[in-house]
Amino acid sequence: MQPYSLFDASWPVVLAFGLVGTLTLGLTNTGHDVCGEMLSWAASVHGRVEPALPVRPQVLVITSNRDDQTRVALTVIPRGYRVVVAETAASGSEILRSQASRICVVVLDTKMRGAESIAAMAQSLVPVAKLIKLRPNHAAADVSKPLSDAI
Repeated sequence: MQPYSLFDASWPVVLAFGLVGTLTLGLTNTGHDVCGEMLSWAASVHGRVEPALPVRPQVLVITSNRDDQTRVALTVIPRGYRVVVAETAASGSEILRSQASRICVVVLDTKMRGAESIAAMAQSLVPVAKLIKLRPNHAAADVSKPLSDAI
């Protein structure tokens, strides 16, 4: 059996005062003023630090078909993804080179001239990205279903 210590009896009191103090700082105007002063002091000492905006993963759509572009956007934007559209193979390859680290899915229209070279480039520059190749005669489900599975 351990000897009785003063700490064993006082921790609930310290916890109660800590909670009341935290609530007071968080809920009262004086608390907001104190927090504002502390934050401005920290900013003056350490310099102003702007919060970094989160980088949203991108879905690259390489097609000139507006319906496919819309289907992709309607599928991925509500899930927090950003859609980047390239209407030509040349612009698609440029986007792949410049933004490879952010791209997680590539949707490619195989009817486009240069589609095979874009597919090879996507697999080499972004090997972790899912590549979805759209067949020449595809339906809406051929776009949204594989895209939903990929994200």
